[in-house]
Amino acid sequence: MWSTRLFWKPFTYFSLLIILGCVIGGATTISWQHEQIIHQVELRLRNTAISLQSPAEDALAKSDLENFQRVIATITSQIDTRITLIEKQGQVLADSQTDPQQLDNHGDRPELIAALKNGHGKKKRFSDSLGIEMLYIAYRVEHQGTTVGFIRAALGTQQISDQVADIQLKIATLVLIIIAGGLSIAGIGIAKMTQPVVQLIEEARELTSGQIKKPRNLSKGNEFDELGQTLNNLSKTLSKRMRQLERNHNELLVVLEGMKEGVIAVDGSDCIRFANEAVCRMFSLDVNRDEGRPIWEVLRNQMIETTVHKARKSDEPFHGKIELLTPHEQHLSLSASAIPNSNHSASSKKPGVIIVFHDITEIHRLENMRRDFVANVSHELKTPLASIQAFAETLIDGAIHDEDNNMLFLTRIVEQSDRLNLLIQDLLSIARLESGDNVTDFATVDLTEITQRCLNDHRSHAAKKNITLVFNQSDSVWVFAEADGLTQILDNLVDNALKYTPADGTVTVNIQAEPQTVHLKVTDTGIGIPVDHQDRIFERFYRVDKARSRQLGGTGLGLAIVKHLVNAFGAEVDVISAANQGTTFQITFPLVDDADV
Repeated sequence: MWSTRLFWKPFTYFSLLIILGCVIGGATTISWQHEQIIHQVELRLRNTAISLQSPAEDALAKSDLENFQRVIATITSQIDTRITLIEKQGQVLADSQTDPQQLDNHGDRPELIAALKNGHGKKKRFSDSLGIEMLYIAYRVEHQGTTVGFIRAALGTQQISDQVADIQLKIATLVLIIIAGGLSIAGIGIAKMTQPVVQLIEEARELTSGQIKKPRNLSKGNEFDELGQTLNNLSKTLSKRMRQLERNHNELLVVLEGMKEGVIAVDGSDCIRFANEAVCRMFSLDVNRDEGRPIWEVLRNQMIETTVHKARKSDEPFHGKIELLTPHEQHLSLSASAIPNSNHSASSKKPGVIIVFHDITEIHRLENMRRDFVANVSHELKTPLASIQAFAETLIDGAIHDEDNNMLFLTRIVEQSDRLNLLIQDLLSIARLESGDNVTDFATVDLTEITQRCLNDHRSHAAKKNITLVFNQSDSVWVFAEADGLTQILDNLVDNALKYTPADGTVTVNIQAEPQTVHLKVTDTGIGIPVDHQDRIFERFYRVDKARSRQLGGTGLGLAIVKHLVNAFGAEVDVISAANQGTTFQITFPLVDDADV
């Protein structure tokens, strides 16, 4: 048994597969662990720097370096991290590992240059002051909107390398153990699997040479004796099965014609021999015209031709996906299987192939929506969650006892929690609207009254920025809509106008009734929207200025909700804007006759 080629050939393949799989798996795991370590170190450094932005701001604004030095001393006593406070011109004011007076000007450090430009910077380089390679993470510190300095956290790369080396050794040891165990298990398993096959081969040789009339009993049981009995009975049932196959053939034709999946059968010359009604609709085929023609000539799609060839070479059904510009612009998936024991055509020795087409247009659309939703939601939730985590970790690490900053951190946690809640509410709204569960409680509503209530709700916000709210309408104007949805539209537009309008600006709401339409206009004197961005502002999570939008608390869903609600009301929305010239959103409703009120 152990000397047969039947054993060693699969054992060699399995051994190579096991070794290759373990080596690749080990290398992949090592690479992944290395990336995870780097990521964790960077995350720790970022969290440390972020958590120190506020104390750094206070220290720079009040020139209270002694208190800040105590703060970083407390932090570095708990975590092995170098923390440095640098003023805007590059002078080092505080450092957890080196006397600041001994350090030269840091204005040319690449991580600080990046932080000045982008808000944060990262660089792995050699430290002249410590004489070792370090990973630096720097964040810009601002006071009242003006950059006043930088807070930087760093860690020696040798510590990271030591962690990676330790993990590599452990993984290599584990891989060797798995290879040894896998080879042992494979050897035993293949031996057990091949033993009945070897016995069957011996039995077949004896049967071929005529030495025995029927299979003898094997040591494993009576399975082969059962097989012999089955072969003896096969000829008795063959004619019966042929009659049954003819009946099944007729029934199968009825089933195929009733299927919503498209089915095509081609012979060994790739000529169409059967096409059901569904595939004729998909490709606008005519059975009478196209039967007998090569499939590549009728459908003219390279993927289909390739699938047919691969199906002939495979023992298993071959699956693939194609996108065809059909009359109905359908997304189709297809599977192809060679017809076992099919009659080959006179001109070809190749077997025929059955091709099944599945309409996955709706699945494709839903999958794209799901993919975009998951990607966008993950991205949008990351920032507030990271902030909450950083502030919470800072409080846990001891800042809870810092009376000067603990309430500030708690306030920031509440603010980020509110942002998360707002994002979730907007996500629920957009999900409801995009699922087709649109508002249905339509009624004739007073647009003037709803607008006035909305503006009253936003007056306190406007007063804080000294923004003037103007409403140029007093008479009732009626539209056919849903009150809550209309309120949501106005809230989003007015809130956006207040966010992006500087102090001492003006936000004007105007309602203009014309013979057939009603125009609702929300106009601001804010920063405006560049022309090249205006076509995309109603997309989910699209922001013209991502950093500014997040700073102002936007979710990126407000205008998408506005667009869906406006469409549900049978209205239209337009935007008129230019950079630094203000913005006007105009919603046009069909006018409701006073007689219908």
